[in-house]
Amino acid sequence: MNRPVARRAQFTGWRALAPGLTPLALALLSAWPLHVRAQAAPAQTGNTMPAVTVSATATPDATTEGTGSYTSKTATVAGKTEQSIKEIPNSVSVLTRQRMDDQNMTTIQEALRYVTGVQSVDYGDGTAYFKARGNMLGIEFDGVSMVSGLQYQQQFDLAMYDRIEIFRGPSGVMDGAGDPGGTVNLVRRRPLDTFHVATETRIGSFGSARQVIDVTGPLNKDGSLRGRAVLVGSDALKSVNGTREKEVMAYGALDYDIDPRTTLSLSAGYQINPISGLDYGASGVTNSTQTALIGRVPSSWSQNFSPSWNYAYTSLEETNANLVHRFENGWKAQTTLFYRHELTKGDYAYSGPGATADGLSSYGEQRQRNSYDWFGADTNVSGPIQAFGQTHTLTIGANYSLLSYTQQSGFVALNGPFADGTFSLYDPNAVTKVDTPFTYGANNRIEQYGVYGQARIRLARPLTLVLGGREAFFQQTSQTILPSVSDWSTQAQLNHRFLPSAGLVYDIVPWLTAYANYSKFLTAQPVSTFAGAGLPPRTGEQYEAGLKGSFLNNRLNATAAVFRIHDKNRAVGDPDHPYYSIAAGKSREQGFELEVTGEPLPNWNVYAGYTYLNVSYENDAPDLTDGTDPKHLFKLWSNYKFSQGMLNGVTVGGGMLAQTQITRGVEQGGYAIFNASAGYRFNRHVAASLQLNNIFNRGYYIRPPGNFYSEFGARRNVMLTVRSDF
Repeated sequence: MNRPVARRAQFTGWRALAPGLTPLALALLSAWPLHVRAQAAPAQTGNTMPAVTVSATATPDATTEGTGSYTSKTATVAGKTEQSIKEIPNSVSVLTRQRMDDQNMTTIQEALRYVTGVQSVDYGDGTAYFKARGNMLGIEFDGVSMVSGLQYQQQFDLAMYDRIEIFRGPSGVMDGAGDPGGTVNLVRRRPLDTFHVATETRIGSFGSARQVIDVTGPLNKDGSLRGRAVLVGSDALKSVNGTREKEVMAYGALDYDIDPRTTLSLSAGYQINPISGLDYGASGVTNSTQTALIGRVPSSWSQNFSPSWNYAYTSLEETNANLVHRFENGWKAQTTLFYRHELTKGDYAYSGPGATADGLSSYGEQRQRNSYDWFGADTNVSGPIQAFGQTHTLTIGANYSLLSYTQQSGFVALNGPFADGTFSLYDPNAVTKVDTPFTYGANNRIEQYGVYGQARIRLARPLTLVLGGREAFFQQTSQTILPSVSDWSTQAQLNHRFLPSAGLVYDIVPWLTAYANYSKFLTAQPVSTFAGAGLPPRTGEQYEAGLKGSFLNNRLNATAAVFRIHDKNRAVGDPDHPYYSIAAGKSREQGFELEVTGEPLPNWNVYAGYTYLNVSYENDAPDLTDGTDPKHLFKLWSNYKFSQGMLNGVTVGGGMLAQTQITRGVEQGGYAIFNASAGYRFNRHVAASLQLNNIFNRGYYIRPPGNFYSEFGARRNVMLTVRSDF
């Protein structure tokens, strides 16, 4: 188990008070991870020791590693500190370390695909886009909000993380300007206070291999310095023929207790992801006038529609520093600094726009090199306040996020062997590579900062009012560097914009709460009107209400929520001036969500999530670049461990993902994917599992074809995983 921050608070007198204690007991008492207060009783005479009263308040900890559970009692994504999920007046899900392991998740795409209400859509190059409630999601790294850090960006291997927290709905109070879909918080694995070595070896039916080594433990005698190192290497052939993805990841972390109440945490990560045979898929079939997408192309769900020389490469570097101090009065102060550098480069050909019914399409070669630098900082204080006979909680803080990136790209239209210069999608290796110089380049800068506050006001014993507010600032600027250098210009700017939120939590009974919330959002729009002015930001609000229950002695959690989002001032095309925009679009996203996670019976873990979403537009239309959203989305995973009898040590699991149709140029009909697993624990150190994915070999698109690009779902495959734990 992770060691709480205040672990080294000691009372120096245990041996004198109880000379019969064993060395182990003395060690445990000396390292008691709680706040200890000793109060002497009136003096006694003779050899009788004075009576000692010990009172302690446990420090909340949202860590999921080692719990063996699919559910978590607390999360940090809603307010920068650990909060009971049942007392948060918003929809929050936690993907625990146990469920990531049981479902063999290694990428954020795989993980978010099995989170309630989230669409995870691959892009073909190791990146993806993610939506909830009809809108894009934002991201935090250990509670530090990073502008433009999730969509279409490579992320670290999940071996680096303890859990993934997902907040659905506007999160502007903590994160600033952004889409109202919600926020994903990736929380790192921390060093443990006992020595521990774990390995994972995996092979897959397409010819993939993966190895993980995880070492952690104390680095000095008193355990005040702890470390962790995680190494990952993989070499994988994908479901699509000829596509090969490699990965090397190294992660290291140190925790140091400066004093019993102050902990400094440092971490760093490095990862590379080369891809050969990169396939962006086929474009959709158009009619004779090239105006409407009417069908789909593939002859098989393993077809690679790109030449074998396609290549892409991504490298990630990341550092994180966190300083936490816990005061004796229950208050906590923390500051986190975050830096990430990403380099992406590639040289590839892809088809489109559109294709003919017999599979002929134009191709173009694109070469690009992009570098990104993110810097983020967050500082906050939080703690209890006694007033009017009740205990209230206040959090105040400030954060800053900066993204600076440089883009360079070049494109060459390729001339094919057919009369109209096209190529056959079924013979992509006929597409020859040409020299493609960079013809476009730009420097870009997105800066966001603000101050925020959240108050949990206990109006009465069963009723809590949660108020939040943020003063937000945002600026986006750019400068072209190719074909010529220009001056910096401002695309979007927001100053002194106030973002409020309000929620009520009512404890109906100890195991059931009801809640309602209101929150406002705004999103900068870096586009211009015909007159040259920038568009005002998208604005709107969400209304949400729900129930949260905790059953079976907190082993099983269930939530139900209804929501409605009003979104206005959306950028739409100017009907009088092509290539320009006006702020005239409106949309409404509404629906409900159900989620159950936990352990309904001993040794049985289950997760189930269902979402109904209805999206309507006024003077606007769905962005078919990213596609429409399924109206119904259901996700399930269950895992049972036999602990006695002839099957002792056997584990069985299974689940499914089902969704109704979506449209992106062409329509992807509804589909369901079924997976199953079986495992055996040989002893307390070694276990193995066999997982069968897409049992019925369902052919489907994760990303249906539009004018460009498509992505197949993986065909039926088998995965053998062996884990050791010492």
